[in-house]
Amino acid sequence: MVLDKGFCSIYSVSNTAAAGDMPNNAPLLKHQSWYGELSFETAPQPIAGQEGVGVSERIRILQNRAISNHDIAILSSILPPPAGSPQYDIVRAFHGVDDDSGELISDLSLERLVQDYDID
Repeated sequence: MVLDKGFCSIYSVSNTAAAGDMPNNAPLLKHQSWYGELSFETAPQPIAGQEGVGVSERIRILQNRAISNHDIAILSSILPPPAGSPQYDIVRAFHGVDDDSGELISDLSLERLVQDYDID
């Protein structure tokens, strides 16, 4: 698969507040890669008898096994991502091998965030 749609920046969300202070969740850059779009179904899928999450995007990036659920993905056409770029919660990360090229990849299922993080 060709990863030519744009850039994907992955952030982990960490509490940067000092001990005893109010929590301050701040995004910290974890990984950046080119990405390609994958097809997906927008309707929530039942998982173990419960309704699953409605996916907003599915993308493929170069593999990074440190990426996990609830990291933040920002999709953009330039680096660093400009203010106002769409931000997504990673609801599923699949780490595997591209069937066509044999390259190590991570497929990410994304849900659009209701409130964006302030990215510096």
